Amino acid sequence: MNAKLALSTLLAMSAAAPVLASAPDDTATGRHIVRTVPLPEDVTIDSATYTPSGKLLLAIMTSGAENPRDITLATINDDGTGMRVFFKQKIPERAKDNGLRYMVFADNRRIFTGDFIIECRRSLERCRNPEILPVTFPPEVAAGPNIAHRWSEIVVAPDNRTISWTTLLSNYAAVVMTGELVKTGKGYVISKPQIISTLEPFKPDPQHPDGVIPEPLRGGEVKQFVNGGAALSFAGGLNRVLANSTIQDLATGAVKPVTDTPSYTETTIFSPDEKLGITMSTRFSPATDLAILGLVPRPHPATLNMGLNMFAYTHSVTGVRKAREGNVGPALIDIKTSMTQPGYQGTNLNTSPDWVFYSPMSWHPGSKRASWVEGLRGRTAKRIQIVELPDYRAGPAVPAKATPSDLPYASSDMSVIPALVGRSQEIDVKVFGRSSGHITFRRTAARIEKTYVDYSDDGRNVWSGSETTDVNPRGNSTYSAKLTLTGETAGAMDLTVTFGPLGGDHPAGLIFEPDAAGNPQTRGFAEYQGQRLTVAGLVP
Repeated sequence: MNAKLALSTLLAMSAAAPVLASAPDDTATGRHIVRTVPLPEDVTIDSATYTPSGKLLLAIMTSGAENPRDITLATINDDGTGMRVFFKQKIPERAKDNGLRYMVFADNRRIFTGDFIIECRRSLERCRNPEILPVTFPPEVAAGPNIAHRWSEIVVAPDNRTISWTTLLSNYAAVVMTGELVKTGKGYVISKPQIISTLEPFKPDPQHPDGVIPEPLRGGEVKQFVNGGAALSFAGGLNRVLANSTIQDLATGAVKPVTDTPSYTETTIFSPDEKLGITMSTRFSPATDLAILGLVPRPHPATLNMGLNMFAYTHSVTGVRKAREGNVGPALIDIKTSMTQPGYQGTNLNTSPDWVFYSPMSWHPGSKRASWVEGLRGRTAKRIQIVELPDYRAGPAVPAKATPSDLPYASSDMSVIPALVGRSQEIDVKVFGRSSGHITFRRTAARIEKTYVDYSDDGRNVWSGSETTDVNPRGNSTYSAKLTLTGETAGAMDLTVTFGPLGGDHPAGLIFEPDAAGNPQTRGFAEYQGQRLTVAGLVP
């Protein structure tokens, strides 16, 4: 997934906004009350996140500063009272970083910004004269021509020691790693680094000399330590063509879905009791939700992927933040229901058509309140939103566990990083069905082709047809599918979707104008188990 920076200037609000109740309410959580945090008129923020004590940590843009890394940090109650500034400095810039993050340690006295740790002797709420301490990453990912971004996201485990991050390589591949922070003099060093994402996506098929077996894909963009620190959540891929949220058990490497929707669903942040989540999703924005791409399930959608996530993100997230009418949620979900009930959507927490979700999302330690940031479409203005759940019976916070460090599937051989960069991203493989048929998959920088020849793993459902993606980020890119799913479950796609350039004022806009043959460049349908989606609802 591409690195995404969220360093816009935020608009302060001088008075409390009207209280808005989102609807309909989820019976598992009761009423949902959404409100805006009032801030002083002279405060414009870059980020806001709950601390372990239940206050909000604000990253405030320093007035008059030309450098966005001139940051003021303060704590504040989530009703807008009691603001206390404790840090006002320029956070140094390093090549290959991905901006700034503000990950608060469970000890409530340190903040991980990505390349530095802001460290207090006492809690953040009582902090005076904090230090900025550099973090030294393993040299193989710290810098150099192999690395696009040393980290796209970073997270800290409840043990206050273990961290995880996603490194983006120069060939657009990604590597997920864990390590341990060790304090040495005036800084920290990441020791015991391990690669926990899949390194080899295919293994030879012993039954077919010309075939391969796709391996399950571990990793993605890391989002949060969960299960007390024994697992990680990701924006990843498992059962769907478009991104969804997943959990990876650290001890075993097993991956399971948190969300399973046809829509683009990226980050899910778990409540401290891990029963609820708030998730960034396009599911409640029918005019910009590209669920038509993900409605019909396809075999091996992550390993044999069609390269659609960058178009879905740019169209439905970047475009909506810039100019396109729509929303990116967030959605409030019941975690167990989301993991087990097909079609579950949760509750839309977006309350205004003009304000659009931005990261970060976080939870109050009591699990009855959550926060996120919203930006005014096409403007630099932002605000902090809080959802309150007055009827929800929160459970105790999941206790911290020892984060596993002996991972049998992981690799501590950092020398494989340059080899991954040197590996060609071109793929030409054949995958045989366990019951019948095969899939041919070919990928180059400009085109992806996936052809199904009576493919079946279970003997009850058979895929036939093909799908292609022609990629031109600076011009038009086209995805086409003409395939059928027959058997116990029925589905079909006869679809062409053409995206405009990924940049500009209307990034990845859908092109409906006729092609040379007189056909609309975006046309067709997808249907699965009686549900039919057409491109008609996506016409601007």
